[in-house]
Amino acid sequence: MYLAMPFEDARLEQLLSEKHQYLSQEDAGVNTNGGKLNQDLLHEIFLLYYQQEDFSPDKMNDFSLEEIPHYLKLSHRYYLHKKLPEIEQSILHVLDKDPGSTNLYTSLVCFFNAYKNNLIEHIRLEEQELFPYIQSLFTGTINGGRFMTSDNNFTIQNFIQSHLPIEDELKKVSEIIHHWSKHSVLPLPYKIFLNQVEIFEVELRMHGIIEDAVLVPMAIELEKKGNFFTKKSD
Repeated sequence: MYLAMPFEDARLEQLLSEKHQYLSQEDAGVNTNGGKLNQDLLHEIFLLYYQQEDFSPDKMNDFSLEEIPHYLKLSHRYYLHKKLPEIEQSILHVLDKDPGSTNLYTSLVCFFNAYKNNLIEHIRLEEQELFPYIQSLFTGTINGGRFMTSDNNFTIQNFIQSHLPIEDELKKVSEIIHHWSKHSVLPLPYKIFLNQVEIFEVELRMHGIIEDAVLVPMAIELEKKGNFFTKKSD
């Protein structure tokens, strides 16, 4: 079961409306070698946010191993270029509205710098190793099931062993705030900041479901059918 925290419809609608707009703009502006974001895929993924308990990976079987990584890549851009900067700006807003909260500010900055670095490495592994490998699997289906691997012998099993969930770490934010805050009732800037973090946690959790329950099993099935040969590095 992949249930995230309870999340009311109004906040989900805000999240998904914002994300749809961003992904569409990015999709129109990037070179995807002719491939574009599949709106039917996007619809199925957005349904997951409301219907996690009814989610079945089989619903995604009609989509290709090109379309799903393309969606994930666009989502990565959304995280790095929109969501993380917004959260960092909210941390500054907390200090601006509550100048006495320097210990809290320092703790949040230290946490998010470490978290951001972990997320960037998480994304790097997927974009530089996993997605190119999956593309080779997809291309191999066209070439009679003959798949090309790289020198590092990357496999889906390698990825699974090194791919740890990153969204759970965000729960520490609330602990940091309640530890350092001198307020019995959190002021509005704190509440806004926590809301952004909770939204991001939900978003990353849904992202992880698409990777772990949809993309990886599809890739494993192709991997089982392949005849591999190794491409030597230059």
